[in-house]
Amino acid sequence: MTTGDAVLNGPDWETGENIARALRMSRFTPGALPKDVLQRIASEKNLSSAFGKRMRMRLADLSATPESFTPDYTKRYAELCRYAGDLTAHQAYAMTNLFGLDSARGYQELPNDKKFSFSDDDRPQFEYQVGWHFFVGNVFDTKGREYGVQLMFWRYSLLPPKMAKEAGLSDIENQVVEVHLAVSSAGKRHYRIRPVIIAGTTGLIDFSTGPYRYSVGNQMISSESADSLFPLRLQAWGIDNHEDVPAEISVDITVLQTKGYVLNGDEGMLPSCGGVGTLYYSVPNLRVDPEKSRLSIGGEEVGLSGGKFWYDHQWGTGFMPSGSPRSEILRAAGLLEDKPWVGWDWMEVQFDNDTELALSSIHTKEQKDFVMQTGPTPPGVMTAPAVGSFILESGEYFPIKAMLKVTDWVQSSVTDGLYLTTRAWYPNRVEVIVETAEVPEECRRFVMIPIVSTGQHGFFAAGAEYSEGAVRIESPEGMRIGAGFLENVSYADAWGQSLRLAGIPDTPGMRELFGKPAIPRELKAAAAGFLMKPENAARLSEELAKCRGL
Repeated sequence: MTTGDAVLNGPDWETGENIARALRMSRFTPGALPKDVLQRIASEKNLSSAFGKRMRMRLADLSATPESFTPDYTKRYAELCRYAGDLTAHQAYAMTNLFGLDSARGYQELPNDKKFSFSDDDRPQFEYQVGWHFFVGNVFDTKGREYGVQLMFWRYSLLPPKMAKEAGLSDIENQVVEVHLAVSSAGKRHYRIRPVIIAGTTGLIDFSTGPYRYSVGNQMISSESADSLFPLRLQAWGIDNHEDVPAEISVDITVLQTKGYVLNGDEGMLPSCGGVGTLYYSVPNLRVDPEKSRLSIGGEEVGLSGGKFWYDHQWGTGFMPSGSPRSEILRAAGLLEDKPWVGWDWMEVQFDNDTELALSSIHTKEQKDFVMQTGPTPPGVMTAPAVGSFILESGEYFPIKAMLKVTDWVQSSVTDGLYLTTRAWYPNRVEVIVETAEVPEECRRFVMIPIVSTGQHGFFAAGAEYSEGAVRIESPEGMRIGAGFLENVSYADAWGQSLRLAGIPDTPGMRELFGKPAIPRELKAAAAGFLMKPENAARLSEELAKCRGL
């Protein structure tokens, strides 16, 4: 598409819809857009031909400089080049998630040690490959009705920073941000917009400080203070298309800070090893300001009387898609491990006694019989260990261990535009036993029960389905003792969806080419021989000693 075509005809329908939704418009109407927005949409940098050109540049770099102790992706990258002609921003983004383990190269590497500084670290960290600002909360209206709310800005740097600069892109122009918004009405149903995906080249992504303001069109996270993140205002809008009559949903919620920042993992590193991993912190017990907070569902305006939110900020390199360490020693060692694809269960719980906890359970081979299940009957009882933090009423926190027991499942039936139903089964009722003795007795055994029975499923714009929704927290005896959120990722096969979203046919051959590669015996033997050398064995021990949060 040329600049002239973009001005006369507008973008493709999906890009147009995303731009409209970011601007709180039900449909793309060029005449209703500000002149400067139209100019940016039609600019050379935002053309589909430009996205294709930049993708081919990235693929050429990956192909020209293969890494040691890494699978051979020659055929994969050649095939991607075949489909990297004119690309929408969405197709380019989906395509990056089909890259190999060498995709972490060129992005900001994670440190071996990190001294966090707030609110400076609350900013989007554009130099890293991926990052997200995530807010979930359980709120109540003036009639006592309960709602669950999720708002997330998930961003991805399409090119490594140096390459983006060479292509004439600023840090923000190099971003793709997807906006997730969902509202569950207790006892009724789950409302969720399809992810709104916006490229920085549209000019619709913006970030500034003094006060903090992070926006994607008219979707916004903004501070009411010039020198602190909080009080923080969350504003978002969208359309749920899951039933015959579309329903508009919106939130305008202000939250107040009552506790400090919680550094997850090993002092905020979860993990950091060989330059890849994530940095991660949370702020629990954010109180809803009822005088400044409301939501709406299907035209019904709902004033809020109170509630609590949870804030996560996590960012890093080599996380999604999975990337190998920047250290040759660690890459060689990683070849000898047969790790499953990354998947997890995460939960936050805010007890009525003003204590909180968060737990995460990374999937291992022990969970293989419970993921990717799509049959007519649900899986059986699944147990898994989990680790996390417990936050005292004072705000002090300490690490904890727990056991999760999934006793009930719900099957996804969501189809939303380009995103097709997976029929995957997800945890629906979870019993938790906290094993750490320092946790108060009344918080050590509880059950998580969703506030709706319909499932709370959605999609990442790159194709993966996930479950994210509000739960009530009950004691084993059935007494309500708090509220929280439950998240489940990688229970559904995303390969077909990811291929289609990237503009690539979903065929058995393509699934084989883009799936997890088999490691040749010769490559494993070379890695083993490399590590057997005394000097390399010593270096491996040194490198592993620097790893944090494993």
